[in-house]
Amino acid sequence: MRRRPKYCHENAYDFFDLAMRAPDGSQRLLAGAVGIALHFLPNHSPAASLEWIEEIAETIRQRVRGPSPEAILAHMHAVLFDDMDFRGNEQDYFHVNNSLLPHVLESHRGLPITLALIYKAVGECLGLTIHGVNSPGHFLVRVEIGEESLLIDPFHSGRLLSPAEAISMIERIVQQPKLPEEEWFTLCNEKQWLQRILNNLRSQLIHTGHSNHVAAMRELHAVLNDEWSSEG
Repeated sequence: MRRRPKYCHENAYDFFDLAMRAPDGSQRLLAGAVGIALHFLPNHSPAASLEWIEEIAETIRQRVRGPSPEAILAHMHAVLFDDMDFRGNEQDYFHVNNSLLPHVLESHRGLPITLALIYKAVGECLGLTIHGVNSPGHFLVRVEIGEESLLIDPFHSGRLLSPAEAISMIERIVQQPKLPEEEWFTLCNEKQWLQRILNNLRSQLIHTGHSNHVAAMRELHAVLNDEWSSEG
């Protein structure tokens, strides 16, 4: 039997633990992000976040008149970034709320990684193939359209990036040049995605002196590592 949490809110811990046992990769990722947020938003209904995602996807479906993935993607960008104005919270980048999926769904502001998660979840509801890109300093997504791969930046209103533009942006963010042997745009699996959300929160909370919350994120990290170890 897993040890009970000392610092993490019990509802968050139990929901995250249950999410990590789910077999469906995308649903596990989405539920895991909700579980993390429940520690800070204990009164939030987990179903509400999933319903928000489906409501956004349904709005897009109603606009699409054909099965073309290019058309679906265009309507998705119009709804997410033009109508709903999802974008990065550049005014208050390091606020904990930017890492909490329910808050980002409500405020339409967040970090690259949480905006990327919403982008992926909505796109997959519409039948698109979308991967997280674990680039240093700034999370991106990759959309597969036939034989073409598109690199998208949800933080900057769904901007389409060429590889050269993405490298230039990351170099500015991390303040160092990309070395020839470095791979900056590897695809991100579920564990890496959730690890990065937890690491972001721990870093933000350490700087604000919230040691109990830091310890709570470590407890969730332990659950994450345990579940993936048991699968291996």
